[in-house]
Amino acid sequence: MSNVVFITGAARRIGRALALRFAERGWSIALHYGASAERARATAAEIEALGVPVFVVGADVRRREEIRGAVAAARDHFGAIDVLVNNAGIYPPATPLVDVSEELWRSVIETNLYGEFFTAQAVAETMLAREGAEGRIVNISSLGAYQIWKDRVAYNVSKAAVVQMTRALARALAPRISVNSVAPGAIELPDDPSPGALGGRMRIPMRRYGSVDDIFRAVWFFAVEATYITGQTLLVDGGLNIAQETLQE
Repeated sequence: MSNVVFITGAARRIGRALALRFAERGWSIALHYGASAERARATAAEIEALGVPVFVVGADVRRREEIRGAVAAARDHFGAIDVLVNNAGIYPPATPLVDVSEELWRSVIETNLYGEFFTAQAVAETMLAREGAEGRIVNISSLGAYQIWKDRVAYNVSKAAVVQMTRALARALAPRISVNSVAPGAIELPDDPSPGALGGRMRIPMRRYGSVDDIFRAVWFFAVEATYITGQTLLVDGGLNIAQETLQE
């Protein structure tokens, strides 16, 4: 394995943190961004400061040919892609069902579902083209795949579809490529604080919000450690999915 990871939506938030954590472990980073070119360059500078190679590439994940071009450019630059972390996604404002426009529906489904599929398809082709090589694909889903959140119908549907897509891709790409997903719950992001939007900590059995390190450890497990696991989704939510009561802080 040449230790090259392609991370979508890696300019900011969870994607940025994942890129930095992989870089800290000496991995070469193919850093994809959508619209955040300036933040992508800033993240790339942080990675370069760690002494590891980074390749920055922009593409709209909703456009199949654009993301295929980005994947091909990263493969040509590094010679291979060993791991894909399908992180790019959007979480639009809460919108009552009657106000969900065609534009909103398409934007969420095309970014969160089409984008992950198009990227996985392109990266899988590069992995399979290397004779005898293996690969890992880690999709980012959400606790919202398992719960129905008020006025989040498009998001809930898109992330539930990612879970099923993970299973389908795992069946299609075995035995050379494993495909799993990580489903974050309430995650606190140091560079994008929004504690009010996460709800109270006391509703979470583990009594704290998740961190980017919690997400990274799950991604790392699937990317590096799990050699006999495929088609699975790991919820990283502190047990929120099993909490039935609503507690107050």
